[in-house]
Amino acid sequence: MGLPIREEAYRMRHLELTARLLLALVFLAAVVGKLRTRSDFADFVATVGRFGVPARWTRPVARAAVAAEAAVVVLLVTPGAAPAGSALAVALLGVLTAALVAALRRGERPACRCFGAGDTPIGRRHVLRNLALGAVALLGLAAGLNGGGGSPSSSAAVLLAAGVALPLAAVVVRLDDLVALFAPAPSRPTRPAGRP
Repeated sequence: MGLPIREEAYRMRHLELTARLLLALVFLAAVVGKLRTRSDFADFVATVGRFGVPARWTRPVARAAVAAEAAVVVLLVTPGAAPAGSALAVALLGVLTAALVAALRRGERPACRCFGAGDTPIGRRHVLRNLALGAVALLGLAAGLNGGGGSPSSSAAVLLAAGVALPLAAVVVRLDDLVALFAPAPSRPTRPAGRP
């Protein structure tokens, strides 16, 4: 037997809220990281060109990307607009993932400037990260459309959603640093004792 309707709706609200918070935090970090300094934005604009965007279009495309990311954040935190925010997140992540895959297929590995300053070349983990975020956006959208659209009934529910979303967002935003931290150190040739 399934869950009682009220309990299922309650769980859908929690799932939807957790997805909204996670995505809002990740996209907010992306916007802030790219706009933190003029230099960060200039680096992002330069990287956009490495994804096959013609030079004259790099600045408008970079601006549009940041504006779309900001719109996702605003929609996700605006009551009643969360489904539009989730849908925009899915669409934006789809476009960004397609750009990553196209660059990788061409043999290009520009720096990942998804969250502003960063020198890590793009790779498969960035594609997988975007696919996972897209799945979260779809889950949040589905939960919102299937009974999760209301406000959570308690502050405990909000704290629980935040307690799940905050660490997950931190992992997403700092993924390259975490991979570097746990990657095996490159081996260095050793010299016999007593030799310079």
